[in-house]
Amino acid sequence: MIRDTVEMRFLKSVRLNGILGNALRKTVENRLKKIDCRRLVDPFRDRSEADNMWRCEFWGKIVRSAIYAWCATQDPELRTIIDKTVCDLLSTQTADGCISSYPESRQLGGWDIWGRKYVLLGLLAYYREMNPDPEILNRIRRCARHLVRQAGELQNYGQHYGMASASSLRAIAETAMLSGDDEIMNSAVKLAKSGCCQLHNIFGAARIGIPPSEIGNGKAYEMTSCFQGLGALYALDHDPAELESLTNYYRMVREKELFITGGGGLKDANGEFWYNGAERQFRTDCGGMGETCVTATWLWFSAQMLQLTGDSTIADDMERSFCNALLGAFLPNGSNVAHINPFLCGGWKRPAGEQIPGFPGHDCCRAQGPYGLSLAPMIAVMKTDGGYGVNLYEDLTAEGVLKISGGYPASDKVVITLLTGGEFELALRIPRDFGCRIDDKAATGGTYHRLKRSWLPGDRIELGFDFSPRTEERGGYTAQLCGPLVMCREQGAAANRPVLRHCGDKVDYASAGMRFSPENTLTVWEHL
Repeated sequence: MIRDTVEMRFLKSVRLNGILGNALRKTVENRLKKIDCRRLVDPFRDRSEADNMWRCEFWGKIVRSAIYAWCATQDPELRTIIDKTVCDLLSTQTADGCISSYPESRQLGGWDIWGRKYVLLGLLAYYREMNPDPEILNRIRRCARHLVRQAGELQNYGQHYGMASASSLRAIAETAMLSGDDEIMNSAVKLAKSGCCQLHNIFGAARIGIPPSEIGNGKAYEMTSCFQGLGALYALDHDPAELESLTNYYRMVREKELFITGGGGLKDANGEFWYNGAERQFRTDCGGMGETCVTATWLWFSAQMLQLTGDSTIADDMERSFCNALLGAFLPNGSNVAHINPFLCGGWKRPAGEQIPGFPGHDCCRAQGPYGLSLAPMIAVMKTDGGYGVNLYEDLTAEGVLKISGGYPASDKVVITLLTGGEFELALRIPRDFGCRIDDKAATGGTYHRLKRSWLPGDRIELGFDFSPRTEERGGYTAQLCGPLVMCREQGAAANRPVLRHCGDKVDYASAGMRFSPENTLTVWEHL
């Protein structure tokens, strides 16, 4: 998996100005700023979730999305909204440290721990990215300590054989790291050793090569969330067995489960399970395809793996997911997403509805879509020990470092202009799937092209990508791609709508199906 690696760390000064950046700004304006955040806090205020549902997840998911969207946009109105709702949520914390939407008699059942996990993740993001107030961290520590004391064996509770509850591993490990609380850290280590599932140790299963569809019950979102937790623990203890589990899981999902669009999830009506998706993506008897929650969670896990391994091919996979599965899920104005993302003949994109009666406007994927988009600027340009790594080529500015122009991926030309001087290395991701020339010289794909020199402000690097149409053939079907874009044949498209790229009578998947109507169907795979 690892061919030529570069140590990667997030750089927080990147502003995207291309397709992903525009989509993020639209979802900030037309989704995140319009949410009634007080309504999200009400279940915690009243502890009224007595039907074992998952209203408890929405505050943490949405606020975390808003926090990372704020990091990417610095929108002052969004900042005010976040500050206010965090204060409101913390007002519901009881003297014992608990923040839960469930009445005490029902706590630990249903989706309670899952929801508390998202509370912790939202508060952790707020503390790290926006407000490093020691009292915020103390509130987080008390919340986590109450949870681990109350539950004990977290994997013994909740949905999907305990994986939903056990996915709190990440929040617990990160709380322990920030607070230095040994009790919470011991709980994180114990939870990881349990394997986070009542059926078997999912980390051990990945380490010996058990395919994802046979790990736990195959539930993709919850399972990947558990592996995110293991990644957080590995960042602290550097256990080589943990890294082996993480890399094996990443490799197997990429090879066995991801669709051509970079999304995944199928089997049930909502597209939520690993089910040998790479092999079954042509079939019409495998339920819905491509839950957006799976795509967003997979992208964030991939970013974690990019940081841990520095493998450029991970960024290749992320680019395909960003430009197709994720971007293609959003309504043009960013107000909603598709829960499932079809690409078979006759499929069509439909906006996510309301999952819980009496809790209008909310769906898990609608909460997670902006979270996925907000990751793009964080991995586009990253800090390395020797300088900077460039992973995405859409128009952007990395303040004080460089800017990228050219209109990629609608255009195959890119110009990188240095905004600073000095001696350092630029590591430029060269895609493994299509060619690239740097200053008119061919570059090797599937690795980072390293340029180390003494730079002057205004120095330019020109890249040209080979966007000639290419085909992928699998299982008697063929699909077409141009650069990172999956091409799609559609019926019933709106006239004069914007399109990233045409290829004959096809358009890119992200631009297709944008009427979100059964009359606007799309097809990626076609019979040979």
